[in-house]
Amino acid sequence: MFADICDSTRLYERVGDTAALGAIRQCIALMKSSAAAAQGRVVKTIGDEIMVLFPAAENAMQAALGMQEAVAALPPIAGAPLSIHIGFHHGPILSDEAGDVFGDTVNLAARLVKLASRGQIITSKNAVEQLSAGLRQMTRHLYPIQVRGKHQMIELYEAIWQQNTEMTVVAPVDLPLRGAVLLSLRYRGALFEMNAASPPLTIGRDSTMSIVVTDRQVSRFQATVEPRGGRFVLIDRSSNGTHVRIDGEDGIVLRRDEITLRSHGWITFSQPDAGAQEGIEFFVG
Repeated sequence: MFADICDSTRLYERVGDTAALGAIRQCIALMKSSAAAAQGRVVKTIGDEIMVLFPAAENAMQAALGMQEAVAALPPIAGAPLSIHIGFHHGPILSDEAGDVFGDTVNLAARLVKLASRGQIITSKNAVEQLSAGLRQMTRHLYPIQVRGKHQMIELYEAIWQQNTEMTVVAPVDLPLRGAVLLSLRYRGALFEMNAASPPLTIGRDSTMSIVVTDRQVSRFQATVEPRGGRFVLIDRSSNGTHVRIDGEDGIVLRRDEITLRSHGWITFSQPDAGAQEGIEFFVG
């Protein structure tokens, strides 16, 4: 399991270092306490994120629910409530003499926490199948995703820890689509196309990226575009943010956030102007 505090950087900017550090330490302590209560072992703390190993998926689920409830009960900081997002997966692991763990299970759990939104717990079908009937009823199926290096789609589930009337209704992914949805991205004359079964596409300065952008203001790993339940989602991973302008809409700046790409528009990096030299033009249809 990975559990991470949301928007900690903005918290430091809003309330100052001392108040933010105190709130974050309290939040991490609650996360660790919930993990220990469910027989979890904290493998390490990575900034404002903890990595925990559990004897079974059942324990991970109990810990995740406890973490969310404990953090939600904390008083707001400067009017803003603290929140966390969690991802966990069930499977075999490798460990070293120092107690650190590795392998596909760890990598996928790290991917799931990045997909989780504020206050959300994301897990996999593998983990849900290991849960008791009572806990399994507290999950709902979301959609499949394609993970690089794996032939089969990974079925995502959300663990429901609070009931409210604003919960998003997830459309069934097996309904017939009006047609095959394709995403085309054009950068400096090169064309990249994606469909619902495509692996995620990466953008950045590093030579290993799918689209290598040479602008020095672009991070080595700037952003990811991935198919998700019949749509295409752009996820910012950068230091400076990713600008997105969809035709007919105001431009926005993503900072460690995501947006569904629609219709036609531009993805830029150092400034929001559409059609910039280092911009990526996209078409969905």
